Amino acid sequence: MTDEFTYTAEQALARSILLTAVNGASLYWARVNGYTVDCTPEQVHAEGIHLRHRSVWSVDLTDISGAVTKLIERPHRLVHPEAISDNRTLPYVSGTLAAARQQGLTRVADLEPAEADYTPTESRELIADVVFQLAVTDEVIR
Repeated sequence: MTDEFTYTAEQALARSILLTAVNGASLYWARVNGYTVDCTPEQVHAEGIHLRHRSVWSVDLTDISGAVTKLIERPHRLVHPEAISDNRTLPYVSGTLAAARQQGLTRVADLEPAEADYTPTESRELIADVVFQLAVTDEVIR
């Protein structure tokens, strides 16, 4: 992020989540055709194709921040229980995101894994992927 653009903590974290997702965490289900991140918060966006559904998607910081809020406020209402392979996933992601917002964290790299089952890299990629899935498809399947 360049110094010439001003981001709130929430926008900066959303931007970091977007970057983590489009640079690897979500590439098993999403093809990224392009993204813009070195700009004002209102101009940040990514677009691509959902590999399974072959549908076109586009997201911006508002979509990512909205997905974070949904995951914090009502994680269990976002998915059918049989769609998640590990029932600990959504509470883990929700709790980590809530702590990040409370602490004013601005980068995925600053998120600390709370579960011993995840390495820091796995944890950060899981969180970015879940948020990105929700922002793009309005559902979480993991």
